[in-house]
Amino acid sequence: MRKIFSIVVLIALLFSASPVSAAHRWRVVTHGVPGTLLHDTTVEFAETVYKLSQGELAIEVFASGVLFPVFDSFDAVANGVVEAHLLFGLYWPGKDPHFSLLSRPGCPINTFMEAAYLERQLFDWQNKLYNPHGKTYLGSFTVSTVYEQLMSRVPIRTLEDLQGLRIRASGFGARFFTELGATGVSMALPDIYPALQTGALDAAEWTSWEDNMRLGFHEVVNYVVDPSLHCGIMEYMSLVVNTAAWEALSPHVQNIVQVAREQALFRSSLVYVDEIRAKRRWAELPHIEIIRWSDEDMRRAREVGLTLLREEAERTELGMEFLTIYRNTLWDLGHTEEAKILGFQP
Repeated sequence: MRKIFSIVVLIALLFSASPVSAAHRWRVVTHGVPGTLLHDTTVEFAETVYKLSQGELAIEVFASGVLFPVFDSFDAVANGVVEAHLLFGLYWPGKDPHFSLLSRPGCPINTFMEAAYLERQLFDWQNKLYNPHGKTYLGSFTVSTVYEQLMSRVPIRTLEDLQGLRIRASGFGARFFTELGATGVSMALPDIYPALQTGALDAAEWTSWEDNMRLGFHEVVNYVVDPSLHCGIMEYMSLVVNTAAWEALSPHVQNIVQVAREQALFRSSLVYVDEIRAKRRWAELPHIEIIRWSDEDMRRAREVGLTLLREEAERTELGMEFLTIYRNTLWDLGHTEEAKILGFQP
């Protein structure tokens, strides 16, 4: 009852706080496309901010590639061309190689609660990556509820089947597949479907069962590896804003943005049932085979990913900071063997 009362008081304060005279308008870019859960969540976020701020902050959402290519978004926010982006942090290793660590190949985390907890532990660390570029990390916007899948044109029933394949993947996931014998390819969402359709790609990973079906990937693949271990359950989109634009807001409106972001994070936890239903729809398609690697291949793949991540993180002081947070969190969550591979010492 006390918690409910606190929430009511918070909402009342948000509505009763005195607005500043000038309205603020933000443009936010995302990697979601209309009709997908990712895009719908960003639109709801913008509507919530507008309502709670009584029109003081209006946010216009732009889907993947509408204003400019997705991979131009980092500089666009840094330079104030747009005010914020809701994107995957794994897109930015070219700006700082530490971003690649966020993909965490071999990660044993497999629940929304664990992933949300880890991302919160990494909050200050992520701000250290964004702050030098005039950007502020405000936290997780969406966190996945199930593992990502690896969709392919050809069967990948064993690790040996990866040899020579061209696989679309992000961040360290691309290096993970390369370590296993494939070739990791970086590619924005709009290009994935035609690349699979023409055979330019043999396989690709992308978000959720539901979104993958909405995007029509089931039309151009015949197999799905679930899970493929190129990442654990993790943050799909983070809210990152231009620091000057953020500081121009009153504390009242800043609080509203954070409340709306937390609502979006909660909303992302509710898609679990949709994911289970979507996986069933995939499995019912006559041309689709869902593959799970053997326990031995899963163990080998997980160890390769964790070892690769550890070796990379140990190269720098900031990498070691990430590694310490990550392995300590895994230990606290009960993933003790994986924590030891990462160098945790009880």
